[in-house]
Amino acid sequence: MLLTSTPSPATRLRELFSRARLVLLDFDGPVCDLFAERSAAEIARRLCERIGPDGLRLAGLDPGVTDPLEVLLSTHRADPGDASGLVLAVRKLLAEEETLAAATAVPTSGAVPLMESMSRGGKLLGVASNNCAPAIRAHLGLHGLLAYFTDPARPGDGHRIVGRPEDPDLMKPHPYALELLLKATGTAPGDGVMIGDSPNDALAAGEAGVRFIGVHPVAAKRDALRAAGAEYLVASMHELVAAAA
Repeated sequence: MLLTSTPSPATRLRELFSRARLVLLDFDGPVCDLFAERSAAEIARRLCERIGPDGLRLAGLDPGVTDPLEVLLSTHRADPGDASGLVLAVRKLLAEEETLAAATAVPTSGAVPLMESMSRGGKLLGVASNNCAPAIRAHLGLHGLLAYFTDPARPGDGHRIVGRPEDPDLMKPHPYALELLLKATGTAPGDGVMIGDSPNDALAAGEAGVRFIGVHPVAAKRDALRAAGAEYLVASMHELVAAAA
C-alpha cells in the first residue's frame, strides 16, 4: 500500500509563492500598524464630531464607534447622494487623519524582508487597501519602500497601489481594488496572491479569484479569517519570509 504524505504548511506556501506573479498586500496590518500613535478610535471620534448629533442619528451610528471606516461607510449609505456634503467632508477628514497617522505608523515586523525577497524573486508587489492612497504612499516613501511598488514603464506615477475608492461601497470586501491591480499588471487571477489580516480581505480575494493568505498573531482572528475562506493561515509575516526564501 502506497502512503502519501500531506505537504507541510511551509511547503504549501512555498509552492504558492513559486507560482505567483503578483503579490498583493493589505496596508494596515501586513505592511504597518497605521494607527500605532494616532489611534483609530480617536480618529473615529473626530469624524463623529464633524458629523454632529444630527449626522450620527442619520447614519445610525453610536457616538462611541471606534472604526473610522464604519463612520465613513454608514454616513455614505445614509446619504448616498451626498446631498448634505457630509460624506465628502468625512472622506476628506479621514484621508487627512490617515496621512498624518502614516508619519508615525510602525512597520510590521517581517514585512520589509518579505518585500525584498519577493522583489529578488521577480514578483510584482501591489497594495490593495481600504485606507487612502496618499497615506500608503507617504508611509512607503518615508521608509524607502515605494520602489517595490513602482513600475517605471507604466504611465502616470507607476505605483501599484490602490487605496480607498471614492465610492465607499467599492471598499473591500468588494474585489474592486484587487481587480484593478490584476488588470493594470496584466495578471490572471490564478497568478495572484493576496496577503491580509481581515475577513474583508479574504472575501475580496475570493470574489476576485485570487489565492489568499491570512496573517494574524491572535488565534481567534485566524479562526475568523478561516471562516471567511482563508486557505492559508500564518501568525506572522516572518513565516511568509521563510516560505518565500
